[in-house]
Amino acid sequence: MTVLSTSNKTWYKVKLTYKKKSYTGYVYSAFIKVTRTTSKKAHLRKNENYVYFRKTPNGTPLKYNGSPIMLMGGQSMTVLSTSNKTWYKVKLTYKKKRYTGYVYSKFIVIDSTSATTKATTKATTQQPTTAAQAAKSGYVNEDYVYFRHTAAGTPITYNGSAIMLMKGQALSVTDTSNKSWYKVNLTYSSKKYTGFISSSLITMGTYKEPDGNQTSDAAFEKQLSAQNFPESYKVLLRKLHAEHPNWIFKAVHTNLNWNDVVKNEVNVQGRVNNLVNCTSYSPNYGWRSQTVGYNYKTDSYSSYDGSTWFAASDDLVKYYLDPRTYMSSASSMFAFEKLSYDSSQTKSGVEAILSGSFMHNAHPTGSTTTYSSMIITAAQKSGVSPYHIASRIKQEVGGSITSGTNGKNATYPGIYNFYNIGAFESASGNAITNGLRWASSGTSYNRPWTTPAKSIIGGAMYIGESYINKGQNTLYTQKFNVTYTDCLYWHQYMGNVQAPTTEAWKVYDAYKSSGALNKAITFAIPVYKNMPSTAMKMPAANPGNQNNYLKTLSVSGKKLSPTFAINSTTQYTVNVRSSVSSVKINASPVSSYSTVSGKGTKTLKSGKNTFKIVCKSQSKATRTYTIIINRG
Repeated sequence: MTVLSTSNKTWYKVKLTYKKKSYTGYVYSAFIKVTRTTSKKAHLRKNENYVYFRKTPNGTPLKYNGSPIMLMGGQSMTVLSTSNKTWYKVKLTYKKKRYTGYVYSKFIVIDSTSATTKATTKATTQQPTTAAQAAKSGYVNEDYVYFRHTAAGTPITYNGSAIMLMKGQALSVTDTSNKSWYKVNLTYSSKKYTGFISSSLITMGTYKEPDGNQTSDAAFEKQLSAQNFPESYKVLLRKLHAEHPNWIFKAVHTNLNWNDVVKNEVNVQGRVNNLVNCTSYSPNYGWRSQTVGYNYKTDSYSSYDGSTWFAASDDLVKYYLDPRTYMSSASSMFAFEKLSYDSSQTKSGVEAILSGSFMHNAHPTGSTTTYSSMIITAAQKSGVSPYHIASRIKQEVGGSITSGTNGKNATYPGIYNFYNIGAFESASGNAITNGLRWASSGTSYNRPWTTPAKSIIGGAMYIGESYINKGQNTLYTQKFNVTYTDCLYWHQYMGNVQAPTTEAWKVYDAYKSSGALNKAITFAIPVYKNMPSTAMKMPAANPGNQNNYLKTLSVSGKKLSPTFAINSTTQYTVNVRSSVSSVKINASPVSSYSTVSGKGTKTLKSGKNTFKIVCKSQSKATRTYTIIINRG
């Protein structure tokens, strides 16, 4: 027989075959001898993709046809051993072949466990009578946990997306008769739900944040190693731990190759996702792309949003793409703060973020509710962090009220958009109008947004459903999508490549001003494969204009071969008669900031004469042109 449940210690629920028919019933436990416990059925977490399947714990990957086996979310498997708490031994079928190896335990969800048993006497069909279980308090002990309709069933959804519970989520456990799946009640985004959670992901009792119990250095080092943080990360995280010992660092292993990520994130023609702000006062030539949106023949740049946003250079994108950039200071570290709702975040903290803007300690015209109160309400309804909502709004609309936030736009009067959602990039500068068009149409997310409150609450719901609940739950992953695998490298909320840093500073200030900076804050930090051993360097912002091309190049009265053109050609030839003893070389730069040397009147000797004309840019970069004049 197979024992289905041992929750009643006197009567075990069993399944057996009797005279070729299958029956389910109860047997007196004293008559049953357990002879073997079967392996645990499991699957890879649905949001984990490209996971290595290894020969030994943390060893080399197993291979199929010469390539490492990389498992996708949902891959079914059987757990053979959990004695190593970090690496579970499993068997599975891959490409119709069976393998046995190891998978990182945090990526595995246990489905069910059964035991094969033998009875020492005839089974009885008597059923026990048991009292209903009293509800017990518990909490979720891991992040990104699915909440299901039935045991091992489909996930329960909220606003169309699967509910994913975070560590510390309070539960009321109402039924533990199924040892693998507990039935629970909980509150999510102010709504009550009943469903099932894998028992291995539940801890009975009340969750306690380690505010007063700082992680020891030895325990901290163990945590870093257990999560396979790169050594270059550890150096920076140790410094942050020394300053804020209650902070919690979680490695998010993307299983993406660093070079592939860079290739897909840098700007190319037709895909400009990363912009940088440049003005006449701060031209930031060192941060602008010299290959996308730049015409070296005229030394002119094309803007991509209004007149001051330009394609960011490859080096600048790589700098902000490197997670180590944000670990250099406590303030920028908040680019990795988890953005799900946090009830400990206060209205005073929201006001600290709004400081210096038209929303600080203020309310919209015609309303008695302050902007900060609207943001707190939006957070509660959307499941999004109040501090994130406040910093996102301030980042998007700035400090001064505009036609996008005052309801007085000529084209869309009475419409508000506090998030610039739908405000696509446009060189003609009509982003606000495009955003208001989006806010005025449709019925989702409280649209049309005819009041500031509807916009603030509806926009928060949009961010929660479209980004945070899809795994893009940090400022970093909303800028660089390396976690929402349905559309990697796209589905990115902001164009400003520096936005994760500037928004992180605002959130840091809010925590600091509210006295909550040293609480147990969780940071989800991406890890890539084959990363450089040292962090990316930030390019100089204003090294000067970098154009070092010549606009004109000629030899008076003579013909250059090939004919001069503004391109990459730098060597030319001129043939003159032996009677010509001198020539004049003329040259001018494309950029007015550049200088040219080597031009002027030149004396010729018989035979081959070589002259160098050097164009030096404002940034000191040089381009050398060579003219060979053959006399005779």
